[in-house]
Amino acid sequence: MDKIKAIIFDMDGTLLDSLSVWADSDREFITGLGHYYDNRHSLAMKTMHFDSACEYLVQAFGLKLSAEETGTQILQIVEDKYLHGIDLKSGALEFVKTAHNKGIRMCVATSNKKKLAEDALKSHGLMEYMEFVLTSDEVGCGKESPLIFEKAAEMLGTKPCETAVFEDSIHAVNSAKKAGFYVVGVHDPLSENEFREIQKVADRTIRSFSELK
Repeated sequence: MDKIKAIIFDMDGTLLDSLSVWADSDREFITGLGHYYDNRHSLAMKTMHFDSACEYLVQAFGLKLSAEETGTQILQIVEDKYLHGIDLKSGALEFVKTAHNKGIRMCVATSNKKKLAEDALKSHGLMEYMEFVLTSDEVGCGKESPLIFEKAAEMLGTKPCETAVFEDSIHAVNSAKKAGFYVVGVHDPLSENEFREIQKVADRTIRSFSELK
């Protein structure tokens, strides 16, 4: 990573140990309405951004709520978990501080909601090192397209070849790699099977940020 001038971080499962938050919140919401929720629903929504996932839940469970109402109630559950119930990935804060001291420009590109992402990053001491948060909603598509990474690099003022993308999802790793970014695959226990695929595609993979010096 010696030639890297900027870093684009994913948030959930990469900087924050938060992959279970959405599934747990969806489950809490759905079971609270008297429905049975299992992992196939989490898998179905894995690559969706938030609004699409809410629409999916309305259709899958025949909810009488609108997608917007569903989203509002789920976000209330999620926000509390993000601010009080999750930890940073091991070594993440130390790595970000070191990168900042080296003059590396950084941002977050996420499928999460912007305010929620910013609040979560602030509460864990990361936001002050990020130049901005860019969301899938803002670019109009999910990470199955490289557009969010390309837009982030443009805002950072760097070329893909001199920009590292840190991701824990294989579809995002594939997108970034095909667009010419230097890709670091980050291990998350909830995506163990994906990590094996990520190891085949990414330029480098890590199980902890402490591996990066």
